[in-house]
Amino acid sequence: MNYSKWHVLLIAVLSFSLFATSTVSAATTSNAKKYKWAKPAVQFMASHDVMQSFEQEADRLNQTVSKAELTQMIHTLFKEFRVEQDKKIEIPGVPEGSTYYSIFRDVYGSIPSNPSGMIAAADLINYNNHTFTYRPTKELSRWDLLIALNALFPDIGYSLDEMDTKEIITKVKSFMDIPKRTFSSHETYDKWKYAYQPLAPELGIVKEKKQNAYLGSDLDSVKTVALLGFSKAGIMKRDAKGKFYPNQKVTLAETVVILQRIYNFYGGKGYKHQPTKDELIPRELSREYVYRDSSLGSLISDNVALISMDNVSTAYLAISATEPVDLKVIVNGESITYPYERLSVLDAPIMIAFDGADYAEVYPILRRTGKPIVDQGEMEGPDFFEKLDLFFYFSGKWTDFNVFNTFWEDEGDGDFEQ
Repeated sequence: MNYSKWHVLLIAVLSFSLFATSTVSAATTSNAKKYKWAKPAVQFMASHDVMQSFEQEADRLNQTVSKAELTQMIHTLFKEFRVEQDKKIEIPGVPEGSTYYSIFRDVYGSIPSNPSGMIAAADLINYNNHTFTYRPTKELSRWDLLIALNALFPDIGYSLDEMDTKEIITKVKSFMDIPKRTFSSHETYDKWKYAYQPLAPELGIVKEKKQNAYLGSDLDSVKTVALLGFSKAGIMKRDAKGKFYPNQKVTLAETVVILQRIYNFYGGKGYKHQPTKDELIPRELSREYVYRDSSLGSLISDNVALISMDNVSTAYLAISATEPVDLKVIVNGESITYPYERLSVLDAPIMIAFDGADYAEVYPILRRTGKPIVDQGEMEGPDFFEKLDLFFYFSGKWTDFNVFNTFWEDEGDGDFEQ
């Protein structure tokens, strides 16, 4: 039987089509078996209009997830992440008019500590100059996912308040593939390429001579809070060998399981953020933490929130400066102003009762002008604060700060702690 060349071509096309269909079907069947463990999560997501059925999604479950895909899933599942329609939020990397702008604005514009908090979930972060960029097409690693979710769902984070540093470090060491770098001083830590970099799955620890080890910076604490919190909640865990696989690209299957676990963490009723103690404090106040058994000191150039830690009921405070500075202190809405002559007696610090409040607001006022030092500094320039040399001494117990003043003069610039 003779066939025309077009007939032969048609047979070839049909044969290839049948082969391709059978290959795709086989791949889908293989994925359906391999990712059977994710089926309940996919079905859950389908019931919330985030995905299609498991059978329809099976061939995608081994694919990586981009930041835009993660954001879209969160936007659809957690409808609490919304901002006012007419509210304009600048999102570096996702300009207004971008396909992704509306969902990025809703999700990351809802981070509890915004606007400054938006940096915490970004894809390129530089805390040295406080710049950041979002990259919608970035394929996420497990660590990228952890850090972004920790910024969006801070309630899951692990509380370090009641733990000493030794216990914290012991817990993070159980994550075998999270490198821990130890530095002999804070100066050497500062030179580390991953210092102050939350997107690097490594932790910095400072161990100085005759001192207990401590986490290198607040950002190392952020990493630790995320790692321990999400692990304890059963949302993102290490395996039986202690490995977390931080650099491994996260799959769609993993992502949907993790998002369902977060949904269930909030009681299966969606996300309802409970403000943390720190989020209730006005953002314009610098934070200083009062511990029961520590005496601390710091140079001050801002208004301050003295935050009660360890259930401290009373803060002991004294100051020194090159000219009189009075302090306006507000606790639970009640205000009292302390004169410099009283504040500068280092062996008889004033007592600030928290009266059940989590923090006290402290506003330094320059005596000669009657203006807050923040305003005076704007008028006179940065040299003003250097000349003023305003130093706070504070503790959760009665302390003769003359002892620490001597220590400060001997050691030079830098915070001290005992």
